Amino acid sequence: MQFLLFAGLQRTTINHTRCETFYTQKTVEGKIMKNTMKFAIVGAASLILAACGGKLEQAEKLSPGGTEFQQALYTGYVDLAKAEYNEGDYIDSDRFAEKAMAATRGEQVDPYHPEEWHLPADREPVLVGARERLMAALGAGASEELPLVAARAQTSFDCWVQEQEENRQPKDIAACRDAFILAIEEIETAMAPVVVVQEKVVVMEKKEPMMMEPKSFEVNFAFDSSTPLPGSDEEIKAASDYMKEFKDPKITIAGYTDTVGSVEYNDKLGERRAEAVAFMGMDMGMEPQRIIMRSYGKKDLKVQTADGVRNAANRRVVITVEGN
Repeated sequence: MQFLLFAGLQRTTINHTRCETFYTQKTVEGKIMKNTMKFAIVGAASLILAACGGKLEQAEKLSPGGTEFQQALYTGYVDLAKAEYNEGDYIDSDRFAEKAMAATRGEQVDPYHPEEWHLPADREPVLVGARERLMAALGAGASEELPLVAARAQTSFDCWVQEQEENRQPKDIAACRDAFILAIEEIETAMAPVVVVQEKVVVMEKKEPMMMEPKSFEVNFAFDSSTPLPGSDEEIKAASDYMKEFKDPKITIAGYTDTVGSVEYNDKLGERRAEAVAFMGMDMGMEPQRIIMRSYGKKDLKVQTADGVRNAANRRVVITVEGN
């Protein structure tokens, strides 16, 4: 967002992720004109700064309105606006506050479009796929059947997009992403079609296709590395090919570590390993909206060891392919 104040003042820019005012005074002859310029600059800058983050206060004065889903969106977006405001990110605070106010007015509030954000090239496909998954759930009636969970899925997704664009707080990115995954999985499980088995069986004109069993594939890593070992392409390709056997596949990619290092460090390492495999899988045909990434760090060891022990078998990513 940009403002041109007046001819004597060069362009004043408000950064997309931080409300920062930059201005440069041109050289003006005459003491009176210089003083006038200084007051104008200070006044203009003050007005711009006053406008930053002001939407949160407006949003907080409102009462939740609309449907139960819209009321939950209002609450979720206000919480996000507060969090960004407390971090000094007034632009994103205003964005979330505007969404909160729109929701409580009963307006339709859509989740962010990842394509419109400056995301890392390797993250955009994942977020595009996640949005498709969210929109499919909302289109199937999740906002009416599970309004609170659906609102949590949408606000968590928008949080994920915003944090991913900043791309400097891995813990916050993971928290938003994991909250989205938990919510969308809850929706998909609750809204899965129920298969009714008839007591009487009539003559079938054609046989139903054989149900494919879930199958797991394993990729290993060197110590403290998030780069798959040589030869891992074959295992990932096999998982991608097996995915095609399902009409509605679901791919869970879980990262693990050995027991060297702290829990927090290994959770992040497991996350990086899962992401590395997910991106390789997408290059081989895995659809981003089908992928769920997890990190278990040094929990759920394949080979039980004491803490602080290097073990190659535990340094792995497990790809589980299942579906209908």
